[in-house]
Amino acid sequence: MNRTFLFLLFLLVNIIRSNLIAEDVEFKEPYLDRWTYPNNSTPGSRGMASVFANSSNWDRMGQFVVGFQTSEFIPIEKGVNSYKVESITVTLVTPGEPSFQYDSTYDLFETYLNEDSDPGRPIELHGAGYRNDYTGEDFLSRNTPSFSGGLRTVYPLSWDDDGNELDVSGNVPLGVESKPWAIGKIAGPEEGAYVNEEKDVIFEIDLSDPNVNRYVQNELNAGSLHFVLSSLHTANHQGGFVNFFTSDSPEHAFFGGYSPRMEIKYTIEPSEPQVLENFAINSIQIRDNEITLTWNQLQGSEYVLQSSSDGNEWIDVHSQTANSDNQYSISLPKEQKSKLYKVLKKE
Repeated sequence: MNRTFLFLLFLLVNIIRSNLIAEDVEFKEPYLDRWTYPNNSTPGSRGMASVFANSSNWDRMGQFVVGFQTSEFIPIEKGVNSYKVESITVTLVTPGEPSFQYDSTYDLFETYLNEDSDPGRPIELHGAGYRNDYTGEDFLSRNTPSFSGGLRTVYPLSWDDDGNELDVSGNVPLGVESKPWAIGKIAGPEEGAYVNEEKDVIFEIDLSDPNVNRYVQNELNAGSLHFVLSSLHTANHQGGFVNFFTSDSPEHAFFGGYSPRMEIKYTIEPSEPQVLENFAINSIQIRDNEITLTWNQLQGSEYVLQSSSDGNEWIDVHSQTANSDNQYSISLPKEQKSKLYKVLKKE
C-alpha cells in the first residue's frame, strides 16, 4: 500500500480522534454570582448568599444565581447539536452557619403540605430562566432588579409535562414538582444530620433529561452557562436557611477556593453538513405589482427560496417548514422578475 496514503490515513484518524476525545475543563470561579431576595439591598456584592423559603406560602424567597463564562475555554458557535456533554459538576462551599439538616433526596411537593417521611430538605439546582428580555450578563449590573412587576426577572427553570417552561419558585402552591436538575450532596453527614461546619456541596447535573441537555447545549454554543440555587428550608430568627460563600467573600479573597466552581466534560462533534436538494418551481406568475412563485411541498420538510442575478451567486430570500402537503406560494415585488429563482429542500 502507498506510504503517502497510509500517512494521510493516519493523520485523518488522529484528527477525528482529537475531535471526539472528551475535554475536561474546570472553572475555578464564576463571572457572576448574585443573591436574589425581595428585600435585597446589596445585590451582587454580598460575601454570603442564603437559600430559603417562606413557610407561609412556600415561596423560594432566597435564591443564588451563578454564571460561568465558558467561552474562555470552550469554543462557541459550533452549532448547538455539536456539543456533547458527558458531565457537569457544580461545587459550592457552605460555612455550616447557621446549621441545617442534610437531605440528599428529592421531596415531593405534597410533603410540604402534609408530612415528610424523611428529615431535612434538599438544596436544588436548576438552570436560569429570564423575564423581560434580561440575560445573565445583565445581572452584572448592580441596578438590574431581582423583581419586576412582582415577578422574578431571573428564576429557577424547569418544564411541565407538556414541555412548557416553568418558574418553580412557587412550585408547591402551583401543585407541580420542581424537577431539580441536581440536588446538593455532602460527604460525611448522614441523612437527617445537622451540618454545622464548613463543607463542599456538590451538584451533579442530570443530563439525561432532554430539556436540560438542550439548555446546556444552547448555553455553551452562546458562551456562558447559568444556574439558580434554591431550597425550601424555612428561615426563622434562629436560622433555618443555608448559606454559601460567594466570590465576593473575604475568605475567597484571602485564601481562594471558596467561590462557586464548575467542572465540565464535553466533546465537540462537528454537525453533518445539511444536504440541499433542488426542488421544482411549478409556476411563476406576474400580476399587478407582484411576481408569485409556487411549488409542491412535503409536510415537515424545510424549503429555501434563493435568487440570483447571474446564476453564479445565490442568496436566500425565504425559508419555511411545510405544515402540510399542499402547494406553497410566495409573492415578491414585480421588480424582482428579472432575477433567477430556485427552491432547495433541506434533507
